[in-house]
Amino acid sequence: METDLTGHATIIAMRCNLVRFFNVPQSHLRGGFTSGEAGGYLRHYCSGEFGCRRRMCEIIAAPLMALVFCCVTGAPLMAGATAANTGGVPHWRVRLAAITKSGAIASVRSATVMSWTPQGNITIETQGKTLKFSIADVLSMRRINHGTPTTAATRAVWWLRMRTGDELPGNPLESKNGKLTFKSVVFGTLIVPLDDVEALSRTQDAATKSASAQDHLTFINGDTLSGTMLKFTPQGVQWNSSLGTITIPLARIKTIMLAQTLPPVIPGGPLIRVTCTDGTVMTATHITWNALAISFNPVALAAVTCGVDDVRKIDILGGRITWLTAIKPEHYVQTPYTGAPWPLMINKNSLGQALHTDGRVFHHGLGIHVAAKLTYALDSRYSTLAFIPAMDQSARPWGTATVSVTADGKRIFKSGVLQAGTALQPVMVEVSGVKTLKISVDGTNRFGVRGRVNLLDAALLK
Repeated sequence: METDLTGHATIIAMRCNLVRFFNVPQSHLRGGFTSGEAGGYLRHYCSGEFGCRRRMCEIIAAPLMALVFCCVTGAPLMAGATAANTGGVPHWRVRLAAITKSGAIASVRSATVMSWTPQGNITIETQGKTLKFSIADVLSMRRINHGTPTTAATRAVWWLRMRTGDELPGNPLESKNGKLTFKSVVFGTLIVPLDDVEALSRTQDAATKSASAQDHLTFINGDTLSGTMLKFTPQGVQWNSSLGTITIPLARIKTIMLAQTLPPVIPGGPLIRVTCTDGTVMTATHITWNALAISFNPVALAAVTCGVDDVRKIDILGGRITWLTAIKPEHYVQTPYTGAPWPLMINKNSLGQALHTDGRVFHHGLGIHVAAKLTYALDSRYSTLAFIPAMDQSARPWGTATVSVTADGKRIFKSGVLQAGTALQPVMVEVSGVKTLKISVDGTNRFGVRGRVNLLDAALLK
């Protein structure tokens, strides 16, 4: 049994009464339940059924806590200032790798990360209590108060996209001996193997995978040229093509796509995807976290370090729970009534805006327009699908829809008619042994007017 500030009697009570008190299915309690996990469930439970009571406690306690803090530290007492909405100590919302019986993902709403070891042991503090988790217990962490990111001298002109899917804003300096020297906004100078680079682009969303064994260059005016990049310098790119060997000034180049002949090598086990305030996305195998800095080992680079305030969110990939947004559909089709098809949106609504439903903003989910079908290859790897089907706030007043889920050809769920503004109802369906999962989003009004559906917090549990 772990020892922390929750107290032994409380821990024993949590272990004995977890299913009855917290609506956690027996099937999800694999390998026992630590006090830290129990604390996470307690926090989630109190923020749900007893949300009003908890809010009243916060209203009463917040001024007292602020007064005590100011008396101890000598800090000035400022009206309206609390630790949860100002700078200073970083506060995080921690989503746990567990789903309650109601279908919601367990979470700790506000916590301070005390440490994160290379072995994957995470210690957080919330409401004066210390909770401990392993990396397998955590799904994601998102910063909920604003820090002061590192002020970088580098002004990002280019985006470097790695074959692992990582993205870094900054400036390429030169290539030599099969390696690219790149000046990152957050991490400074990096040495990147060219074999791990997918593209260099002036814009973040311009890079797409190359289908051929040749490099491709796109000019600012839209013209393209295939060949081989021989060298990158601050003045231009040395390029070999059917035109011979030429030097192209950087000012004329929009995108350079490098040939992709072999799939990227990505290690197994849980991976850590770090998103920084400047837009950097980096996938790492290990993290070391202290009060001032975070050091991590990227999949394709040497170890790097950044300030805690430089990090906006952290997602755990390949753990007990996987966001549905992290899995690429095997097939997606949307049949519009008029015009072009609506794309599938990741962590945005179908208009490309925030997932806004029932007065709340969600950070994870799919934005789908009605008359759409998605197919996922699960290959019997998961046991449970959890999500919240809802109309986006922008669907008012006419948007309505239904959502259905089919497992290996058998329908296992169909929602009622969804309308904007109705109460959110989490859904949890069994998918053990399922090889192919299909999700259908259908409109219920004529022509699918404002049929903007969100699948919120959609996740798969192993």
